[in-house]
Amino acid sequence: MTLEGKLCVVTGAAAGIGRAIALRFAAAGARLVLADRDAEGLARVAAETAAEQVFADVADDDAPTRILAPAIAHGGPDVLVNNAGVTTVRPLLDTSDEEWDATLGICLRSAFRLSREAVRAMRPRGGGAIVNMASVNAMQGQPCVAAYAAAKGGIHAMTRQMAVECGPLGIRVNALSPGLIVTEAFAAKLQPEDIRLTEEAYPLGRFGRPEDVAEAALFLASDAAAFITGVDLPVDGGLTAQMAAAVVSPRIRAWTGRPPLGFT
Repeated sequence: MTLEGKLCVVTGAAAGIGRAIALRFAAAGARLVLADRDAEGLARVAAETAAEQVFADVADDDAPTRILAPAIAHGGPDVLVNNAGVTTVRPLLDTSDEEWDATLGICLRSAFRLSREAVRAMRPRGGGAIVNMASVNAMQGQPCVAAYAAAKGGIHAMTRQMAVECGPLGIRVNALSPGLIVTEAFAAKLQPEDIRLTEEAYPLGRFGRPEDVAEAALFLASDAAAFITGVDLPVDGGLTAQMAAAVVSPRIRAWTGRPPLGFT
């Protein structure tokens, strides 16, 4: 898989999954334009990857124009990765209208607006690839993430629609749905027991790493996925493939040799 000579735009690139994608794309030969609202983190990743950086909040009205301008000036973009997002963890009855709007604005509306501008730039060039960041929360329920799950469910639906509409233009549109990906900041908040129980939820027996998502993003962005569009690729260690513990009998648990989902 290579991105040699391709001009790639990655949002939310200052840390975590976005940083891992930037590093992997750079190693694959891409030229990069990176965007984030964390100026210090963005500068560090830009220096690591010899990338052009755009300090921007994807929710701002002028963000698509400013973020894509450097790529357009150099004849691109070839690839857009809509990675920027925010996780709002709040009980349903405590979620305000403002939190709902902000979550959908950053996670969904920004991806739509950036993709729309990228398609306008890609169309006269004969094609390109867009990778949208979704989540397993769009597929399975979990308490306290109604706004986040709704935004990521919108990413799923938008990805399919865009793939159908943009396919004749030579533009592929796909999504990634990570499970729990442990970044440095997140790992610092976990207790050893939290880690043990949560890792048991995954058939592969471990958390995801940012690098796991970066490899999947590279595949979908590269010509190795030239005949793949409109898909959502779970990067979740098998989490969404398994049956919930609540419907697995003790006898079946004994057959498998270990209790699923951390239940005993």
